[in-house]
Amino acid sequence: MKNKNETAAITESVKLSIISAVAANTDIAEAISNTIAKALVRMLGTTGNTGREVTAITIAVASAAIGGALQSGCELAPATQGLVVSILRGTRLIGSEVLDAITRTAAIAIKAAAESEGNLESAATGLIRGAIQGANEIGINTEDAAAAAAAGALNAVGDVRSTAYQTILAAVTKPIDGITVAPKEPAISSN
Repeated sequence: MKNKNETAAITESVKLSIISAVAANTDIAEAISNTIAKALVRMLGTTGNTGREVTAITIAVASAAIGGALQSGCELAPATQGLVVSILRGTRLIGSEVLDAITRTAAIAIKAAAESEGNLESAATGLIRGAIQGANEIGINTEDAAAAAAAGALNAVGDVRSTAYQTILAAVTKPIDGITVAPKEPAISSN
């Protein structure tokens, strides 16, 4: 990430894309996805997509997307859905990198949503929906993609006894777009 100005520019672009989508009565998630995809192309350029570069860019883009959504009064579900779809479209990752990117993106988005006091249930639902949509578009297993998003979201909040964890668990275990995720819950230590 070159500087805070890029993050601010992405936040503003996301905010404007949401307002435009609402005014035109079009798909907000798609508008956000297109906006973020353009930012990714600018940021990644023609260089290779190492995991480190993608992670750094994902942190900036996720924070900007969450910020733009919250500033415009948008639900977080379309923002996080558009975020995951754009990461999958824009990074051109292959193999196990794809599921790793979904997991990282989900964790980053949930942390950004929690720091902004956003609706974690809405954010988690959008992440699962985005993973499913993105998986369909790039031809990977939708159940694996949804499970990767759920794992990232749950790992982001940590303690299984926390309200945040339970909120996200309730969201990701509901059927979303015909897929039900059954994440493995960690054992609770008595220590």
